Amino acid sequence: MEIDRILYPIFSLGPNKRLALWTIGCQKGCYNCANPELWVKNPKKNIPVEILYHHIKQLAKNHPIEGITITGGEPLDQLDELKELLVLLNEITPDILLYTGYTLTKLTPEVVTFLKQNVAVVIDGRYIDNLNDNQAPLRGSTNQNIYYFKEEYRPIYEEYLSQGRQVQNIFYHNHLISVGISLRGK
Repeated sequence: MEIDRILYPIFSLGPNKRLALWTIGCQKGCYNCANPELWVKNPKKNIPVEILYHHIKQLAKNHPIEGITITGGEPLDQLDELKELLVLLNEITPDILLYTGYTLTKLTPEVVTFLKQNVAVVIDGRYIDNLNDNQAPLRGSTNQNIYYFKEEYRPIYEEYLSQGRQVQNIFYHNHLISVGISLRGK
């Protein structure tokens, strides 16, 4: 699976202390995308799912991972690997938040059923810059939908959403990066 970065602890992409993972590859090309550097596939960053999971599991032994956020790029563009990874990650935490530029209505029923079984929350839809109201928490633009597949997490996410957008600055590989949903034009 092509992965660009894994960061922990992240508080700006979902409630509680989370591990966030960015996949590589996206063909959508959304105007003012937050991560255009992740559009182009990079086979040099390909890591077998079992090894990726092993590293995450090792981290979880000494650090509480209370949730996992998977974003990109476009995670569903690596569907087979993503499915394998999601099943494994549920052994660490069932609170998995998945971002996708695809809308659930355009996915096959099999994929939607799999997501319902293996993901707590999905945020779907392309990023549309002129629909970024600089307020919608956890969503880049207001056309994006939040789906709760594990209802027990709804109150936790709703409380988190009530706090508004959050951004966390992290020094990573000699660069300062902002993690979270940025304001339009920022």
